[in-house]
Amino acid sequence: MKKKIPFVVLETLEKYVNLEGDQFNILPSKNFLLKIIDNDLESDFYFNVEEFKIEKELKLLIDLKPRNKSTTNNSRTWIEINKLDSVFYSWVNLLKDYGEINSFYDDPILKSFEDDYYSEFEIIEEDADIKPLKPTQIVLLDKYLEDVENSIENFATDNNIVEIQEIKKDVINLRENLTSKPKAWIIRSLSKIWAKLTKQGTKFLKEFVSETRKQAIKQGVKFMVEQGTDLLN
Repeated sequence: MKKKIPFVVLETLEKYVNLEGDQFNILPSKNFLLKIIDNDLESDFYFNVEEFKIEKELKLLIDLKPRNKSTTNNSRTWIEINKLDSVFYSWVNLLKDYGEINSFYDDPILKSFEDDYYSEFEIIEEDADIKPLKPTQIVLLDKYLEDVENSIENFATDNNIVEIQEIKKDVINLRENLTSKPKAWIIRSLSKIWAKLTKQGTKFLKEFVSETRKQAIKQGVKFMVEQGTDLLN
């Protein structure tokens, strides 16, 4: 496949192969030269390099969202290959601006819970934004998430049904991506779920985010689970 692409294109994109960032995730794609998404699960922002063409000079077709600070619409246009970095980092800076600005849509309590949980994992691996969990870790985490998915609706009431459905949707999404997303994304997603469960009250905290289960998951993510040990029982 790569020998069907001009070397100068591969050379330009090489720096993006293992690129890490707090704001985005780079995904494998058979359809695009480069596919990058906002790491916010509720966001539909993205940055794609779709194809190349050679006219007087080499150009790349870029599709990105948002186009700029004045709109959330996308922009799809051809750019000179040497302008890729500047266009990409302008998009990244806009994601940073979204993350830093305060708004009425932010929930400081939820964010505090999420950050507390995420910090407890103490991710120190340099490849956490690239490498997936190990298969045994995936099995352990999926077992826990399956339990949450199957039992959370038993705690639904007229007052929290919307939040319960949202949490269940997040759990399903995380389970579907356990084998295709890097460690950092998975742990951030799990931390968001725990934060939402915690905000629902002590009953949810004790049932789904108890210290025993939390430590089991943390240890399962940090270390290889020996001989398939079931830490959740």
